Amino acid sequence: MTASATPVRAATLAVPQTYPTIQSAINAAVNGDMVLVSPGTYIENLTISGKTITLASEFYTTGNPSLIDQTIIDGNTLVTINVASSAGPDTKITGFTIRNGNDGIATAAKIQILDNHIVNNIDGIDSTSGGGTIKNNLFENNNDDGVDFDKASSGLIEANTIRNNGNDGIEIRLHDYTGPMLEVVIRNNTISGNQEDGIQLIDYPSLTNRIFKIEHNLIQGNSMVGIGLMDNGVTTEDFRGASIPERIQVYNNTFSGNPYALTGGDNLIALNNIFANSSTLGLKNVDATSIVAYNLFWNNTVDYQNSNLDLTTTQFIDPLLDASYLLQLASPAIDTGTAYF
Repeated sequence: MTASATPVRAATLAVPQTYPTIQSAINAAVNGDMVLVSPGTYIENLTISGKTITLASEFYTTGNPSLIDQTIIDGNTLVTINVASSAGPDTKITGFTIRNGNDGIATAAKIQILDNHIVNNIDGIDSTSGGGTIKNNLFENNNDDGVDFDKASSGLIEANTIRNNGNDGIEIRLHDYTGPMLEVVIRNNTISGNQEDGIQLIDYPSLTNRIFKIEHNLIQGNSMVGIGLMDNGVTTEDFRGASIPERIQVYNNTFSGNPYALTGGDNLIALNNIFANSSTLGLKNVDATSIVAYNLFWNNTVDYQNSNLDLTTTQFIDPLLDASYLLQLASPAIDTGTAYF
């Protein structure tokens, strides 16, 4: 039975002061309760199911960011936090270092994952038909992907730092799906240093009801592709630039220092992006009904190949990025994009 979003009561269950383990506090909690965890290292494998709760460190109540590193949930090679599909959509996990799990967080529900350091797992987040809001987290040194969305997963991935993961920063599989539109918004993230793609979309044979909005991200220094599109369920990047027919919007992003910036897409709109310093190729196979307009290219070995550029709105000029990949005051990219298309 899916949990009600209406609290029966709202209590704070303190760990370890009142409950010796985090799981014992979760078990005792009811809808609307907060499980508040004091600093320490907790070697546990947690399950949240059948209720809507807030699982939080004292960062949540104090705003002190040092408490994130001081409050550790260690999965010891198993799933660190498992969230069942029966968990309520207002369930929150906030303010922890989540480490050493097969998955840091495995969720089949749409929940809120906020202000955590999710490090040294296999996948940082593994969502199976879940997702929700993933915001203000650090994903680092996970052996596979920082964020992995499968099946009917959807939601908002915003303002995260996703870096130095062993495979993709964000991997999304477009598994067969029928139902209402699934929207995935990837916004205002820094995605860097991942060992395969910054963002990888993996298509399957059926056309599905999905839309992707990839906006205002810095996608920098990933080992293969900034945004790489694959098909036929294949995840090993080979730069094919797959013909994914689902709508993909790529707006106002900065790509720099990836071997390839963007590969693939048959229904992709790329506007107001900077494609810079690609050691092999900026754009590849952004074709069919795709549109590439009001973008800037600079210092790529090759700017584009088999892609639908609107050359009348495209600039080939130094964007004048500073050391943080922000535009300097004299940048020719300032106010030269478009607000409407």
